[in-house]
Amino acid sequence: MATILVPGGKLIHTLKDRKRNDDIHYAIGVCCITDKIRESRLRWYGHVQRREDDHCVKRILEVEVYGRRNRGRQRKRWINTISHDLISLNLTPVDLEDRDDWRRRTHVADPSPEGFTA
Repeated sequence: MATILVPGGKLIHTLKDRKRNDDIHYAIGVCCITDKIRESRLRWYGHVQRREDDHCVKRILEVEVYGRRNRGRQRKRWINTISHDLISLNLTPVDLEDRDDWRRRTHVADPSPEGFTA
């Protein structure tokens, strides 16, 4: 029988309990990995956009490649993912200017585990 353990060695549930991942994440005190990846991606995007205009990384990020793209389904580009993230969090590139506000709006907090008091 498999069990799910928290870092302190406390038994949470067995696999037969058929608990949802969200419930287990909340009980352990971690958030969804995709939210953390999005947070990291937006943090780096904000960092690059606040750099000077002549910085090499910012120039590379904003470069336009001319020519035709291949036929068929297009590969997902990083900047398209960023645009989708900005829309989903209701952010604009103007929001980048205030670093503290950007951090607050893009930060994904880990949920506190049940019964945990800090």
